[in-house]
Amino acid sequence: MIDKIRLNRKAGYSISLLATVFAVTVSPTAAFGQATAGAEANASDDAGVIVVTARKREENILKVPITVSVFSGADVAARGIVRVADLVASSPGINLNGVASGRNDRSFQQISLRGFTPSGTGSTLTATFIDGVPVSSPTALNSITDPARIEILKGPQSAYFGRNAFAGAINVVTKEPGDELGATVSAQGGTRHSYDLQGAIDGPIVKDILGFRVTGRVFAEEGSYRNGANPNQTLGDQRTGTATAQLTFTPTSSLKIRAFGLYSKDDDGPSADGQVSGYEIRANTDGTVNIPLAGGNAANGRVIVPSQSNCTLNGFTFGRDPTEARVLRPFICGKVPQPASGPSANTIEDPLLASILANPTGRVLKPDQGVKGYGLVRDYVHLHLNLDYEIADTGLTLSSLTGYNNEKLSTLDDLDNYDGTLLTSFAGSGRPGARAFWSLPFLVERRIKDFSQEGRLTYDKGGRLKAMLGVSYLNSEIKSDLVNVQSEEQNPAFVRTISTLNSPQRAATRSIFGSLSYDVTDALTINLEARYQEDKIYAIAGGRGLVVLPGNSAGLTPGTFVFGDTFFTKTYKNFLPRVIVNYDVSPDVIVYASYSEGVNASVDAFNTNFLNGSSVVVAEAARLGLQVVTKPETLKNYEIGLKGALLDGRVRVSIAAFLADWKDQYNRRTSVIVDTAATVPALVQITGVTNAGNTRIKGLEADIWANPTDGVTLTFAGAFIDTSIKTFTDPSISQVTGVIGDGFKGNSLPFTSRFSMNIGAELGGAIAGIDKGLFIRGDLGYKSRQYIDPSNLTWISDRAVVNLRAGLRRDNFSVEVFASNLFNNRTPTSAGQNTLLTPGFAISGRGNSYINTGLPPLRIVGIKTAFNF
Repeated sequence: MIDKIRLNRKAGYSISLLATVFAVTVSPTAAFGQATAGAEANASDDAGVIVVTARKREENILKVPITVSVFSGADVAARGIVRVADLVASSPGINLNGVASGRNDRSFQQISLRGFTPSGTGSTLTATFIDGVPVSSPTALNSITDPARIEILKGPQSAYFGRNAFAGAINVVTKEPGDELGATVSAQGGTRHSYDLQGAIDGPIVKDILGFRVTGRVFAEEGSYRNGANPNQTLGDQRTGTATAQLTFTPTSSLKIRAFGLYSKDDDGPSADGQVSGYEIRANTDGTVNIPLAGGNAANGRVIVPSQSNCTLNGFTFGRDPTEARVLRPFICGKVPQPASGPSANTIEDPLLASILANPTGRVLKPDQGVKGYGLVRDYVHLHLNLDYEIADTGLTLSSLTGYNNEKLSTLDDLDNYDGTLLTSFAGSGRPGARAFWSLPFLVERRIKDFSQEGRLTYDKGGRLKAMLGVSYLNSEIKSDLVNVQSEEQNPAFVRTISTLNSPQRAATRSIFGSLSYDVTDALTINLEARYQEDKIYAIAGGRGLVVLPGNSAGLTPGTFVFGDTFFTKTYKNFLPRVIVNYDVSPDVIVYASYSEGVNASVDAFNTNFLNGSSVVVAEAARLGLQVVTKPETLKNYEIGLKGALLDGRVRVSIAAFLADWKDQYNRRTSVIVDTAATVPALVQITGVTNAGNTRIKGLEADIWANPTDGVTLTFAGAFIDTSIKTFTDPSISQVTGVIGDGFKGNSLPFTSRFSMNIGAELGGAIAGIDKGLFIRGDLGYKSRQYIDPSNLTWISDRAVVNLRAGLRRDNFSVEVFASNLFNNRTPTSAGQNTLLTPGFAISGRGNSYINTGLPPLRIVGIKTAFNF
């Protein structure tokens, strides 16, 4: 399906116009809404009460003693949320980092909630769910079409949601089939050849017994930036196709079964990256080494990458010890500037590249499942089966949740992030047909499979006591590889083997959890919740295989292990409580206080990849301080809050303050070296985590909704998040910055904003004399600066984005015009330090030398129509 929507510009624009014309000409015969019949009841009742499932049961959000932000299906449509990045932009206290290893795309989306920034791709501190069933990665949330609501639960949710809910959880609740046959269609077309076509049909198959809902969506958007190395190409193109199907079976009033399936495919172009370099690269030098150009190129000496250094850092030789020799290095301090030159990537696709991508050796995916050129391809399958059975006259309900995820991802990027056509490749002429100029294409592939099963027995007979007891199991397996395409392009003698395959990762989690809720008085309730959890983490041999010698320092069992063999396991056992006391100040206002704990035993807890490396790699890992086994991260969270409805329900308020102590924090350490001990010397990245940080986080969050008069709706959500580092070490950061040991104390964690807010206002046609269906809506999202590392010497500046919508809503249809990022804010959405890659890798040994910025999507203006039948 996605191949059919990879269109040239004229075709894409034509489809956008045709889709809009089609939607406008549909017969307007039914009630307008973002949902089909009966679905709005999934989000609220007739009184506008918002229902959430934060404690695995439906409750009024203003009565739940937990900090929860909710976006109804109507909110999602009104705010134009189509991606995880859009959801994050609309939510204070949450950030998204999309920059990793020289790329900025949907292959890596790291959520930072309440300042809890994960250490790496394998560490997830904010769990994600569909209908309460865990999903394999945040990118799965891109795939839900027209949800009933999205719930963002803040603070540790381990007692109810288990593994990875360290900082919180995001739960997407799908709509159920309506009582009558109905359908919705919507079509959106806009600038940058963007379009979004959605459709859903649902209703009964057998009235009151068997219902169905089917949805489909095709979304595409051209990137905002021209490729400096190929002006005919845009960077940042995104395309997604999604289909879902759901069946609900209610054979009796006491039994309900829901089966849900989802398939989606992303097919994106090369990512939009900006490069802000501390070093200058010219056509004949990388700063220290002359690079001859064939035929005495007339462009000799032309600046390819300008230096934007504004400071010289007095760093260390290695960054491990304050007694080391100091080294002066140019860098970028303060606010990260806009890149001096536009984004560039060598993305030439030719027969040689096609033959390399067709090679199945050393791959976790088959070639026909991977990319065919530069960009990203992702296939995702999610299935779940939910069952609820009420045991008559007992107040007991038996629930079962079964889930399965299978995600396959493949991305090819030019990791140097600049136009290297004026630099001769250090490898010479290479294979027949190889390009003589410099580029560094890397193929990254990943497959994530998991299975989960949860069973719960809930007691609620309408009295003072409510109780729940459950068990759960989650098994997750990750396989990944990294193919150095450059080596194959440039080296005639190169023969690929499975040695490049990373060590597979596996974790199995078993849990027993439960809760007791007792109304001590009509106003006072005590809630006791807990989970006992065992996380078994597996250490598995990578493609190089592994020989463990007797008497090794890691204490591993001696032996010879081939790819896929498990050579070590460790089980982490933890008890995770949550205590909540809430008091009804009035029938409409509650106050609450809670204490909770979290633990994160990540698949990143083992550092095993370096064990498969050469002697040079193993020595570098030791220099970084990497050990095979680390301890889990732990968290203690204290929270107080107030929720309520005021002024006859015209104002709804939620305010919370929290204090969290994050200990044994995982910190990722990375080094890029040339592996001179390998058969063919090549650039190698050594990475792992250590328990090298403790941080105290304080925060204040507020969420206010107001309907001061008919036709006027105002919303405000804000967060203040203060992350104060107590201890931190990372040689790769200290090496460049010169900040070491206690120098990090009091600094803020990276990729989190101290201040963030969203303000929304909608004016409807009920205002005096104006057509009842007319409306105009504006949303302002603001996030303050984000530091790129714990030294706090460099940051991306605050970012404010305005979205605007206006149109007409009738009982049968809607039509609106919109502008996203109205004022074309160009501030990067995220950024990360990286190593400048040049022929010969002369600069690579100097540590991080440039900042890779995630360039934001720029303004889109368009029109959208929607119908309900």
